[in-house]
Order: sequence, then C-alpha cells, then structure tokens
Amino acid sequence: MVNKDVIVVGGGIAGLTAALSLAHKGKDVLLIEKNDHCGGLMNSFVRDGFRFEGGARALVNAGLVKPLIKEFGIDIEVLPNPISLGIEDRILRIDGEESLFAYAELLKALYTDSTDEVDRIIQAIHSIIEDMKVLYGVDNPLFTKKKKNILTLAPSVIAWIFKFMRTMYRISKMDTPFEDSLDAISSNQSLKDIIGQHFFRKTPVFFALSYFALYNDYIYPKGGVGALIQKLVDAIVQRGGEVRVDTEIAGVDPYNKIITDTAGNAYHYKRMIWAGDLKALYATAKDAGLAEKDKALFFRAKESILRQKGAESVFSVFVGADLPPDTFRAIASGHAFYTPDRRGLGAIHTAELKSLLLRWDSVQKDEVFAWLRGFCRHNTFEISIPVLRDADAAPPGKTGVIISALFDYGLTQKVKAAGWYEEFKRRVEEEFIETLSSSIYPGLKDKILFRFSASPASIYDR
Repeated sequence: MVNKDVIVVGGGIAGLTAALSLAHKGKDVLLIEKNDHCGGLMNSFVRDGFRFEGGARALVNAGLVKPLIKEFGIDIEVLPNPISLGIEDRILRIDGEESLFAYAELLKALYTDSTDEVDRIIQAIHSIIEDMKVLYGVDNPLFTKKKKNILTLAPSVIAWIFKFMRTMYRISKMDTPFEDSLDAISSNQSLKDIIGQHFFRKTPVFFALSYFALYNDYIYPKGGVGALIQKLVDAIVQRGGEVRVDTEIAGVDPYNKIITDTAGNAYHYKRMIWAGDLKALYATAKDAGLAEKDKALFFRAKESILRQKGAESVFSVFVGADLPPDTFRAIASGHAFYTPDRRGLGAIHTAELKSLLLRWDSVQKDEVFAWLRGFCRHNTFEISIPVLRDADAAPPGKTGVIISALFDYGLTQKVKAAGWYEEFKRRVEEEFIETLSSSIYPGLKDKILFRFSASPASIYDR
C-alpha cells in the first residue's frame, strides 16, 4: 500500500496549486488525476498545427497568478491578453479603467432612450470594482519571497487582511443574483441582456458587475494555458512530489484514511485534499467507522450534492481559417466578447427554451433548429484567437479561432437521448460560424479549413 503525508485528488488548477505548495514545504505529496493529463478545463491542444485552449481561453491574474509564478520560480513567459467588447459594428478595445466610461458612451449610442439607466449601471459597476480591488488589483502578499522574514511581511499582511475582511463583508451584502440588481436599475431588457447575458444565470452581482475590471487583468502564457499547467506538474515532481494520471478513485474510506483506485490499488494518507468532482467524492465515500453525528452530517451533505443537476455550460466551436492573423487583428483583439444584435436574447434562452423542453416529446427538429438560429443571432460570444497573442499558435498565414457561448446542458442531453446529437452539433457549428461571418468577421465561413466542437455533454463526459 502506498503511504503519503498528503494525497491530492484532482489535477485541475486547484489541485496542482495545493500539491505544489505542499511539495515546496517538503511534504510527501501524491497528486492523482483521472484523465491522461492534468489541468482539467485549463488545457491546450494542437490540431493540424493550430493550437487551441480546451477550457479557459486565458488566465486572470487577480493578484495570484503572477505572484505564484514568481514564488515558485516557474520558468514561463507571460504575454499580454488584451480584450475587446463588441456590439453589432461597434468594437471597443479595453485599455485601462477609463475604458469603462468609453463603454458607457457605446451603450448610450445604442440605447438612446435609456441613457440615465446606462449611467446608473456604470456607476454600480464602478462602485463594485472599487470594492473588489483588494482581491483583483493587488498582489496577494502571501505569495512573496519576503515572507521568509515574518517581520518584513507582517505589516503588509495585516493591512491586506484588514482590507480583505472589509471587502468580504461588503461582498456578503452583494451575494444576490446579478439579474435582480439589474432589474432594480433598468427596465430595458435589451440593455440588461448586453450587460449580463454572457454570465451564468444567477451569478452573484459582486462578480458579474466587477468583471469589467478583470478585462485589464487577463494574461496568456507563452505556449498556451496548457504550457503553464505542464510547468506546474514539472515543479511538483522537481520538489519530490509524485503525479499519477489515468488513475480514477473508486473508493474513499475516511475513517481508515484509505482511498482505492479502479485498478484496486490502495493509498493511505495522513491528510487528503479532494480537488476533483464533488459528486464523485460523495458517491464513492464510505461512512463505516464514523460516529453517528458525523454520519448524519455526511448523509445530509451527500443528499444535497448528489441531487444537483447540470444547468448552463459552454458550447465551443474550434475553427482553422485560411486567413492571416492580421485580418482578425484589424477588427478586434485576440480575445473578445461580441454580441451581433443589440436586442440581446430576451426570452430566447429562458421562457422559449423552457417551453421547448417541456414540450420535447412533440417538438420537431425544425423547431429546435429555428430556436437555435435565433439563439445564435442574439447571443454573446467569447472569441479567442491564440495566434494574436502568441505567434507560434498557428501555421504561417493561418488563424485558429475558438467561438464559445453559454449553452443549456439539459437541451444537449435531450438531443443526445433523441439520437441526433452529431447532427445537432454540426448545426450549432454552422450557426456560430454563420453568425460571425455575417457580422464581425465577414466571409469567415468561406475560408474554413476545418471545424469541430465541444458541447456541454463533452464537458460532462470528462
């Protein structure tokens, strides 16, 4: 049986950071990952010479990533990741906090009858950004080599903790869905859609309305997001830690502190950090040996976790285009959030979708495809073009494009059960590409070398 000080289950960014921190402190650490590579939804891959991100398109520094890289001596170049926001034919390249007011002018030009409401929304965004600066705008002092001298570190840590606690208190007062906050400010549904339809439903207002500040905080690792993940894996091993991939945990015995994998191997730990799928933890954990009080707590938590269902996820289309990077660079940044129609989604992704799902047994494909077309024409897309940040990300004279939008997991599952999942995926790919080809990137559809996609079902199956 393997014996370790600490076992970390799950090789996403949380598990990697935990394992690296512990290995750096001299702990005997084992990181276990069920897939054939670490990173989870933070990964990069290459198709026909084009590099794409499979999950997060870039990283938000948030006072953590750059200090972490510096603290652990990770040898990787960090590249700028400028953001553009676009609505119809208007594109705004974000350049510092003052861009918030340029964004306000853009909105006022589009929603001329709602200028006062735009002002109120922008004021709310600005106010929340100021509150959140302690989290997003300052490097965390705990990630600094000066921490070896506690006397040197103490004043900055105390000051940071005081600001942090004050910010967390204010955040606790803003933990309501952003939709409710926007409803209190504006009655213009299209305006509210443009502000918030690229966030998951019920996202807390403190996060959604402070996100504008993060546009200035994005960074892109040279070699892609996956390059940083591999550097973290290497750093764990260099410090004496162990990383095992293709290893799925099938049983958790918290009383005896033993976990077992699907091959029957057993691992004993003094401490375990579960950084993987929470449902998998509660589905595989045993209650044998636990006190009755602990069993009751365990079953309440298990019941709560296992009854949760997937809701919104992301649909991504990956495109190799026979167009030079400068064609795209002249239009927008390499990372953009773009809405082709100022009217926004309205009820398309709420009431209309709900009606579609409730009537599913009598719904025809043509009705679903008609709904899909409206959904794509009015949605907000996240567009990522790796080669505009890193020139090595595509063959010379070619460009890889990742087009993503929030997408309902339940709809994907209904289609899959009905037996026309592959046809549906192809139609989504066509609609995404057609929408951008007729708006921000004219003629894109005529220059496609290849295309493929990942649906919410693809993410779930990981």
